[in-house]
Amino acid sequence: MTASSASKRSSALSVTSVAAPLGALGMLLTPWGQSTLKAIFLEPIRINPPVWLRLLLGLLFIANIRSTPFAWHIRVLYPAFRSVLLARTFSSSKSTSLTHPSIKPQLKLSRLPLDRDIFLDTSSHSFVATLDECDWNGHLSNSSYSKSLDVTRLAHNGPRFLKMYYDGGWIALGGSGFNFHREVPMLAKYTIRMSVEAWDDKWVYVVGRFVSPVKSSAQKPKDGDAMTEKLQSGETLYCTSISRYVCKAGRRTIPPWLMIATSGYGTLPPTKSNWDKAEALRVKYLEQEREAYRNKTGRKTVSNKVDAKLIKKAALLRQFRTESERKGTEDEAWMSKAYWETDEWETRRKEGLARLGVSVGILPAVEK
Repeated sequence: MTASSASKRSSALSVTSVAAPLGALGMLLTPWGQSTLKAIFLEPIRINPPVWLRLLLGLLFIANIRSTPFAWHIRVLYPAFRSVLLARTFSSSKSTSLTHPSIKPQLKLSRLPLDRDIFLDTSSHSFVATLDECDWNGHLSNSSYSKSLDVTRLAHNGPRFLKMYYDGGWIALGGSGFNFHREVPMLAKYTIRMSVEAWDDKWVYVVGRFVSPVKSSAQKPKDGDAMTEKLQSGETLYCTSISRYVCKAGRRTIPPWLMIATSGYGTLPPTKSNWDKAEALRVKYLEQEREAYRNKTGRKTVSNKVDAKLIKKAALLRQFRTESERKGTEDEAWMSKAYWETDEWETRRKEGLARLGVSVGILPAVEK
């Protein structure tokens, strides 16, 4: 092919590429094209399927209702919003014990894990192995275990570490693992029991056990019962899972012992004092921010809008500094583990760390 013929062919292709969309646009502007567009976009779609097809489509929708758009978001986020709404107080009640009045919003103490044992503070969540979550072998798909855990993990962690969020912290999932023992049959009911099993200097390990429901004749476990490998009467252990979480405030990693101590956990008098220490620190940092604002602006009062910003800025976990960032002042004493009472948990959390590698197969970092 010569250079001139190639040039002519290129020009022809260029003309064709421009003429094609112009021709299509011209057809749409004709009376036929306009009537077609009107029928597609303006006139109602008239479909009258037979009754059997309506029933089939209805059953198909019901069978896959948990896999419809936004169903996962609603199921996962609902427990988090519910825990916040139940803990918040929207009306003054003298009979309800609340957190310190200087810190807004005030939360109901009954909705926080005060006076609880973190290792016995379990939660149970019931599910059904629906058709959309099962595979061609007739049992719960491996991916569906993670899908159900998305719901139970947030439902478990949300109300228990609620104060952490108001302290400027958040937790991120760093990994998860599963040990499958038995299959969950299609349409069978199963329960996921969640609890904190252990923690180290960075990670909190949350264990979930998939079990069959307890028989009606047996005593069903309640939230807060000890979570052990021993099964209740008539139970079948389907799967054991472990999820590891890291607490963050901004980009800083918050040690688990600090998150747990400031959340209110503890059954012994020394450990219970952690909550009072945390509340005193929260008030201290907030008052410092308020005083700094008054000195800077010369105002004697702080508006609600400004105070909301100061509360966020003075959040306790936002004040935390790593060991390399500290200056060694007395105000930084609370940033060390020795400041908090943790003896109540030490033995059992180390025992939990030793169990994790055996029961689930995920080995936590070895403590020095």
